[in-house]
Amino acid sequence: MLDPVILMMCIATVTIVTLASAAPKWLNPERFRASVEAFALLPSFAVTPVSYALPVLEAGGAIGLLFDVTRLSAACVLIALFGVFTLALAINVWRGHTDIDCGCSGFIAEKPGIGRWHVGRAALLVLFACLTLLPQAGRALVWFDYLSAGACTLFFVAAWFTLDVLLNNLPKLDSLRNS
Repeated sequence: MLDPVILMMCIATVTIVTLASAAPKWLNPERFRASVEAFALLPSFAVTPVSYALPVLEAGGAIGLLFDVTRLSAACVLIALFGVFTLALAINVWRGHTDIDCGCSGFIAEKPGIGRWHVGRAALLVLFACLTLLPQAGRALVWFDYLSAGACTLFFVAAWFTLDVLLNNLPKLDSLRNS
């Protein structure tokens, strides 16, 4: 059984991160289509439909997490999506195809690239989405619980986007280290 505060934090964090990731895909679908194509895992006829379907599924899953009635199906959709993202990243890292844009639509890097950290970050999203499926402990919530859930959510979202910036600056940091 999961404490309700942890459940609220997981739901809010996954929702915010997923919507923040889906929004740029809606705003610049051609960039995301190019990212999907660069992964070289789909036949060419499937790239465009998949690149349009993924942001719809992400946004629908993120919004669905907010409601008890749709939480199970939304979490399953997000777990499947994040699992596919993790697998696609891992396959490309394994085969040495690391000079591609991850497609996560985070902070735009000057030189796109993926690595093990991207795989770990995607796997962390799978974990957070899985946590939203756990039953919550039945206890009365007080005002401090809501404050704690909000503060923890802000912390995790800030940490997530800080990691995003660090991952996008990793090539620069590597070049400084090697110079």
